[in-house]
Amino acid sequence: MRQSLTWIALFVASANAAQVTFRVVAPGASAVEVNIGGQLTPLTAADPTIPYFTGVAEAADGAKYKYVAGGTAEAFDRTLEAGKASTYNEFINRPITYANIPELPWPIENKPQWTRSGAKQPLFDTNYIPTVFIDGNPSDLNALITSPHKSKYPVTLTWVLANEVRTFKNVSFGIHGAGKKKNNAKQSWNWRLASGETYQNRDFFKLRHMEEDPTQIREKLWADASRAMGTFANEANMIRMFINGDGYGTFNLLDDITEYSYPSAMFYDGKPPAQMGALFDGASGASFQYFPDTLGYYSWVKNSASPEEIVAIGPLCEAWNKTVKTDDAQIAEFGKQFDTDMFLRFMVMEYLTGHWDGYWEMQTNDGVYRDPTDNNRWYYLGQDYDATFGVNIPSEDPLYIEWSYKQLETANPNAVMIAGLLQNPTQRATFEKYLVDTVKVLFNNVTLTNRVLKYHEFLLPDLEWDRSITQRSPGINFGWTFNQVTENLWAGVSSPLGTGGGAEFGLIEWISRKSEAVIKEFAITISPTPVGPPSTATQPPVPSGTSIETGTPPAPTDKPVPESAAGHVSPKGLATVALVGASLVALLF
Repeated sequence: MRQSLTWIALFVASANAAQVTFRVVAPGASAVEVNIGGQLTPLTAADPTIPYFTGVAEAADGAKYKYVAGGTAEAFDRTLEAGKASTYNEFINRPITYANIPELPWPIENKPQWTRSGAKQPLFDTNYIPTVFIDGNPSDLNALITSPHKSKYPVTLTWVLANEVRTFKNVSFGIHGAGKKKNNAKQSWNWRLASGETYQNRDFFKLRHMEEDPTQIREKLWADASRAMGTFANEANMIRMFINGDGYGTFNLLDDITEYSYPSAMFYDGKPPAQMGALFDGASGASFQYFPDTLGYYSWVKNSASPEEIVAIGPLCEAWNKTVKTDDAQIAEFGKQFDTDMFLRFMVMEYLTGHWDGYWEMQTNDGVYRDPTDNNRWYYLGQDYDATFGVNIPSEDPLYIEWSYKQLETANPNAVMIAGLLQNPTQRATFEKYLVDTVKVLFNNVTLTNRVLKYHEFLLPDLEWDRSITQRSPGINFGWTFNQVTENLWAGVSSPLGTGGGAEFGLIEWISRKSEAVIKEFAITISPTPVGPPSTATQPPVPSGTSIETGTPPAPTDKPVPESAAGHVSPKGLATVALVGASLVALLF
């Protein structure tokens, strides 16, 4: 009887087995295998410069497997998801390939989401960490790294996404902001695809090193929360980067709002008009203040491809200067020239996150785009959100974190756009409604903190790798330790090397104290449980040819976490097992 049942189990497993393609990125490995129940199958790399290994093996739904690189097996088991003909593009020794990060709610009822950019691109899917490989002339790239300079070099660039591998040649690659005195040893980077080529609606990409932020979460969190508020803020995502086989760590991939790649993706879904509008970067003093002689507009810097010079912003500033701020009709008329509603949303986020190096407090790190498809209307563009959530706060007031927005208003009269709008009772009411509604459901110690903790857990293995890398460029090194990656969620941390760094607040500490200040000021009641988007909301697209099961991510643990997107048996699979098992039992007994 016992032997018969064993034979049944083996038969059922065999009947449920199928040919599955296994795919894994294994940097530094020359030989990689997949171990399925003790059976080893070799995997191969089609390109010797890219450590991306694939191979086909027979495996049943729910089969346990692990990758073996150079004879060393992973310390944990993975579980094959039911019904899958291939795995995701996995990464060696990373237990979670595709996560289940909680989606943020949509707090603003009026135009709750920006739709002109189309569907969210897989490149910015929070649930997956893409890997990018740069392959170029070793002499050129070594010189660039060890002695940073502004030159760009042609490279071959390969993206590895959850279910896609894409290679581009003749990519112009270099350091972003090379030559600045206060650059970090871990440089920021950018690249531009060859003329006529785009990837996911973009041709220009920027990587920020995130060295100012020990958690490496803040800037992406700013982008995600702002987009949940219905803005066209830049997209962002964590990625890994390798240059000629060497790992350079984790970076925040983001749109650069000063490049036409950004409005092309964000305003036109990658299908821009033949002639795009004026695009200006806002440096220190870019306040929208009116200057009759036009010389005062030097703080605006045009993109080299802009069809208009910076004086084009003069009529907008003049119109704002002449607008009677308390007159709703005049504000509405000005709104035909400049999108004031989106601007207010950005200002709510600047206030909540303490974006001291932005428009409201410094009149810098902004920009504008003039949309020729929308009656030449101007749109405010925000950028550089790495110094947020308590990083590098210049204010000497220890209670700055608890300031009312009204204190920010009083302290910054030169921010003439937001100062003027707040003079209008209707616009002030709109600003306060957006602020209150955002804190009620999104920016609070329940919903936003929940997302931070789940995302932090997902990133930890990669952040541990990042903290182990010795960067080869000269520059500032704060020396943040791996332990401080977690410590700075809860409290401020100091550079172990005594080299500065401004992480004086914990990320969650900032969220908690700032939201509590707003809750107290406006007598807000927030949800006791995390809030998500409307049930009718569309989630980020699942990678092509795969399916994702939703569920609660695993709790933090010191032990390796099994593959989060696996381990589920489909109803069809259960039905097949039941049918085969029942038939065999009927035959045997």
